Amino acid sequence: MRLLKPVERINFRVTHGLNWSSRTRRVLTKILSTWGTWWVEFLTSNIVQDHSFANFEKIDPNRAVLLVANHRSFNDQFVIASRLFKFYGAHHNVYFPIRANFFYDNPAGLLVNFIFASGVMYPPFVRDRKRLRWNQTATDLMVELLKQPENMIGFHPEGTRNLGPDPYELLPAKPGCGELIYRANPNVVPVFLQGFPPDAGALLKSNFGGSPPLVHMVMGEPLDLSEFLDLEPSRKTYLKISQKVMTAIMGLAMQEKTIRACIDQARQAAD
Repeated sequence: MRLLKPVERINFRVTHGLNWSSRTRRVLTKILSTWGTWWVEFLTSNIVQDHSFANFEKIDPNRAVLLVANHRSFNDQFVIASRLFKFYGAHHNVYFPIRANFFYDNPAGLLVNFIFASGVMYPPFVRDRKRLRWNQTATDLMVELLKQPENMIGFHPEGTRNLGPDPYELLPAKPGCGELIYRANPNVVPVFLQGFPPDAGALLKSNFGGSPPLVHMVMGEPLDLSEFLDLEPSRKTYLKISQKVMTAIMGLAMQEKTIRACIDQARQAAD
């Protein structure tokens, strides 16, 4: 805790306490699955189209869920989760690990986190090299969450947002995703999505301006990664697991590309 700044420490203690209380977490999950889902769907439903989300029904209910997706925008995990809540109700407690910037190092960040996201932006990670030991603590917290079947964590194996011009060129996998899978053995459900407008104004204009679906989300079947769980725990093992996950996401990217091309061809033919 000494590695956190005073404001970060306060914000973390509040968020941590509410997220680890089974009573308050159930209430927050209910709010997220109703109010949270409503406003996300209201702002994005006209431009977002889901594909194969029935694959979520194939998870093992006795294990937690690690929802792994590529990372093109800040909307990614929220839109995926809201669509799952729309289909399946308050099925899991949801957590989205996030950089500490603003949401933990600013007093206003705590309010934004709970008002708009029911506190799901947890746990925080830091970028300061002098404080990187904190990130291992955050990883340990995620592992504990993923050992509880009622939880789901949204995670980006790329480790950061991909700002490249080609959405189908994914960033290299980072070992963090593999470490979570190795240590907690959750259901691992891959998703690929892309197409969000570049800013909030453009998103609203597209969503309420009659634009056709711009964002396609493709969900794959839960991954079988058992082949890696008997290997020695090491960065090399974790990276192998993450790379297998990224290969699955890349396969979904190719499916999304085909879906998008077919829809565009059909629309052009209709015109």
